[in-house]
Parts: sequence; structure tokens; C-alpha cells
Amino acid sequence: MLHHYLETNPSVKRDSHFHADNCSGQNKNKSVLAYLSWRCATGLSDSIQLSFMRVGHTRCAVDGYFGLIKQKWRSSENDTLEDVEKAVNTSCAPNKAVMHSWQWYDWDTFLLGFYKPLKGILKYQHFKVSKEAPGQVVCRESPDGEGSSRSIARDVEMPKSSDVLPSVLQPPGLSQARREYLNREVARYISVSAQDNLPWS
Repeated sequence: MLHHYLETNPSVKRDSHFHADNCSGQNKNKSVLAYLSWRCATGLSDSIQLSFMRVGHTRCAVDGYFGLIKQKWRSSENDTLEDVEKAVNTSCAPNKAVMHSWQWYDWDTFLLGFYKPLKGILKYQHFKVSKEAPGQVVCRESPDGEGSSRSIARDVEMPKSSDVLPSVLQPPGLSQARREYLNREVARYISVSAQDNLPWS
């Protein structure tokens, strides 16, 4: 998803600064740092800074917008993707659903052959990678704190071209047993008007 966004969004600059939720499962992990380093090493970006919000940022505006989506979701009939899109778009003026279709790549297998995990990653809140120092990550515990440069590059030669991409992951689809379960346990909760267009039919 991140690769799709960066490659298709014309507003993304070659020197970028991104902010993310402090969640190791989705954001603060070896895969994200490796991907950002790869972008700089292959010339797709000049430099990228990644900053994480500290625990307790519940008054963040973005979280508030998600809260409004949740409120709308709970009071709406959401049987189809179109219903979900409508719920987001009508939750508040700034919220707009963007429907995407993209290829999933096996980034973990590809990148972790060239990059290693950053030890102590969870204690840092700010990271920077650049094409000037490929494979190096400048880490800070606070915005004004002293940065330390750490290497995450493995001692192997990495392709320099961004045309060399990971293999595409093909979704396996639903098994017959799963389809039968959905028809038996879930379909009854879907409105009659949507019964003819069940996504697993």
C-alpha cells in the first residue's frame, strides 16, 4: 500500500517527511525502514524522514476523524464496499474515501535479504534515511535529540535499479469451506437488497 501511494501520488516530494501512529505491527518495524531505505538507495527518493507520535496522542485531529467514521459506521447499514465508501464520505466534510486497487508485493522476502532489523527500534521516535548514506538510518529519541547513525544494510550487493521489484503475491481466494461458512453464518445479517451481490458468491 505504501509503495502504491508513493508511486501514484503526484504530491509526494523527493524529500519527504511522514508521520505515523506509534504501532510496531503496522508502522514502526524492520519492513517499513527497509522499504524507505530501498527507495533512497534506488533513487526513487532523495531523503525520507519518519516520525512517530508518542503514546497518549488521543487528541490528534486524525484520530478524531477516524472517531467520526466509527460513529457513522455504527449507525449505517454497511453491506457493500459502496456502503462503506458512503459512510466515510458522509461522516464529516474532511473525510473522503479513496477506493484503490493495487498489486501486493512480497516486500518482506525481497527486502530482508538486503536489510537487517534495527536493534532497539522501539525506543526511537524519529528516523531519517537518504541517498547520500544508503543503508544508514539516523535515529532520534526526540525531535531535537542527538541523532545516531545506524547501519541496517546487510553485506550483500543490492540491485540499484527500482525496476527490480519483489514477486507479486496472488490472493488465494476463499476456500469452499469458508464460502459455506459465510453463507451459513454471515449472509443472514446482510440486507435483502445486497443478497444477490455477495462478494463470496
